[in-house]
Amino acid sequence: MNDFSAAKDQANFVMKHNNSFCNTATDMSNEYLEKASPPNPRKIYADCILRASESQKSSIKSSMRCKCTPLEWFLTLFPIFSWLPKYNWRTDLSFDLVAGTTICVMHIPQGMAYALLGNLQPIIGIYMAFFPIIVYSFMGTSRHVSMGTFAVVCLMTGKVATERMASYAAVQLKLNDSALLSELYLTDDETTPGSPYTSEQIATVISFSVGIWQILMGTLRLGSLSVLLSAELVSGFTTGAAVHVLTSQIRNLLGLSLPRRNGLFKIPLTYVDIMWNFGNINVTAVLFSVFTISSLVIFNEVLKPIAARKIPFPIPIELFTIIIGTLVSKYWITSKEYGFPIVNHIPTGLPTPSLPPIEILPDVIVDSFVIALVAFVISVSMAKIFAIKHNYQINPNQELIANGTSNFVGSLFMCAPISASLSRSLIQEQVGGKSQIAGLFSCSLIVIVLLWIGPFFETLPHCVLSAMIVVALKGMFLQFLDLPKAYNESLLNAVVWVAAFIATVLLDIEYGLGVGLIFSICTLIFTSNKPHINVLGTYADSNVYVDASMTQAKEIPGIKIVKYTGSLNFATIELFVEKLQLIIPPTEPKRKKGANNLGGIIVSTISKEKINDNVSIDDNLCDFHPAMVQLQESISWIILDFSSVSSIDPAGVKALKSLTKTYLKKDIQLIFVGCAPSLFQVMERCELLSQAGIEHFFSTVHDAVTFCCVPNFEQINNNANQAMSPDSINIDCVTTNVPYQVIQNSIFEKIPNNT
Repeated sequence: MNDFSAAKDQANFVMKHNNSFCNTATDMSNEYLEKASPPNPRKIYADCILRASESQKSSIKSSMRCKCTPLEWFLTLFPIFSWLPKYNWRTDLSFDLVAGTTICVMHIPQGMAYALLGNLQPIIGIYMAFFPIIVYSFMGTSRHVSMGTFAVVCLMTGKVATERMASYAAVQLKLNDSALLSELYLTDDETTPGSPYTSEQIATVISFSVGIWQILMGTLRLGSLSVLLSAELVSGFTTGAAVHVLTSQIRNLLGLSLPRRNGLFKIPLTYVDIMWNFGNINVTAVLFSVFTISSLVIFNEVLKPIAARKIPFPIPIELFTIIIGTLVSKYWITSKEYGFPIVNHIPTGLPTPSLPPIEILPDVIVDSFVIALVAFVISVSMAKIFAIKHNYQINPNQELIANGTSNFVGSLFMCAPISASLSRSLIQEQVGGKSQIAGLFSCSLIVIVLLWIGPFFETLPHCVLSAMIVVALKGMFLQFLDLPKAYNESLLNAVVWVAAFIATVLLDIEYGLGVGLIFSICTLIFTSNKPHINVLGTYADSNVYVDASMTQAKEIPGIKIVKYTGSLNFATIELFVEKLQLIIPPTEPKRKKGANNLGGIIVSTISKEKINDNVSIDDNLCDFHPAMVQLQESISWIILDFSSVSSIDPAGVKALKSLTKTYLKKDIQLIFVGCAPSLFQVMERCELLSQAGIEHFFSTVHDAVTFCCVPNFEQINNNANQAMSPDSINIDCVTTNVPYQVIQNSIFEKIPNNT
């Protein structure tokens, strides 16, 4: 009955420590108890894991089968129809109306300002606040992000559009030497004469391509790839992009007419151009810029905190700024008199849908992928922050499809690519927005601007919009504070931040993202291929196993417990083997032939009284404490704690098989502890289980130590039949932790007294 009890105890242990084994362990314990000849109880844990792994295989296969109905597919594609019937119109509608009104007020100045970054007409920014937002409200899963114009994405779009226009103009001039033909393709952009496509047309093609990329990635369920872009990478990259945004607006702040720099080192070269043309600055534009920046800074830093305590809604200072700037430029300091650029014509009404010039799609397909990736990462990062804060779930793959569809539909209405805005999203959450209803209400107010109010802003100076952009960059420049934090947490994280920032500033935006991604992946590979190997010991003679170098930690004589943390694969297995052989050299001499190896017990010649003096007594076989009987110093058991091993490949299993053979030749046996079911599957396929013996696999280190210290009853009883006197028997435990009562019951009481 002891074997029966041990079997059931082992099964119960598995049930307590891994829920996936519960059913398997229960069935097996009952099955073993019903058998006439119970199996070796040491095999229970391994059998449970094998059966559980087979169960997991079948459950994974069944989960991969598509069981969704057309209605479930529709509700997944359009989440609004899932939560709208449950929407609390009484309590939540008022918050969404306030949030929608606030965001609409912010959309107008930011849309017009960020459109300049994309080398687009200001009205395009307002279009981007209307058409894509409607689509996202129906398909998005985040309740708080505010989609629309975003500085980094608009800047990247404008860069690609400017480069493409210059390329087309160069080709056109080569094909047509006639000045007459060149004038036929003359555009409004004075820096790129001769281009057959306007900046708005190229931007719509980029939006079309970005939408296709994002829909494709969402369909292929690649939303999880965003984890490759670490927080340090995104922070360093966006901070470097903020430098690009600031540099691109200096020409408007100073009223200068500068050539647009492209390619590597364009930021340093732009500042060289500014220094050479510093004498041509427009004083009126500078005064407009200084007044606008100082007013916004004073309000945001001084007056806004005071007003927030007395007024329940945020004051739209940006909207007031563009209204005042428009009125001053229209009735007092005019553009014709002082020579600073203004917005000029703003059309009214809604644009008619039309397909963008897709013939140039191959020219922007690569750049569009980078923009699609950056826009998605920024959007999903903001969405995750709000989802965690407000305790709801977002679906990254559905977010990809929602963003892609928004960009695709927006490209039919002259829109550039969109993304989540950091500032607008924070405001929408702070004023109490509850759902995507806030975005729909914002769109309904934007229609009024598009139909009637738009022409009012025709006299708005460009320098006012640029000043608003510069002030809005404060949050992005504050990300410099992330660098000391990243350095304190990890030097590698700081290296990723610095690499992404420097590459973005000195090279270009897409190069910065690529360099940062390479550094991030290299950091990931370096950390994953630098595993930790520790030797464990018991803490203060308890059942707790800690690093042997700790105070009050003692190694168990005869047993070496090695804990491995990391992945065992072709890149790390060599390091593991080297360190293990350094800890336990396989060249250790064999034990003496005079000692009988009885399952970890060596019968030698000391008296029973000496045993009583040196061995601590414990009545419980499974819960004894490691109060040791220290006899021989040679290692008989190596316990490999693989509870922190995430994965293993065939190369790793092959090395373990070789280690098993090598150490077995020196009478050292390997015990494997805490192997996850995924590891068992690989070990089984690579035949490690059959070679090492399934009885050498345990769930915990303490179970393995118990196994190494408990005598082999059958061998002891067989040897006991040799009629040895109890007084002449001395037991020398090569391993550890043998309770006196176990030794006494298993040997002395079972030896016939015939001497």
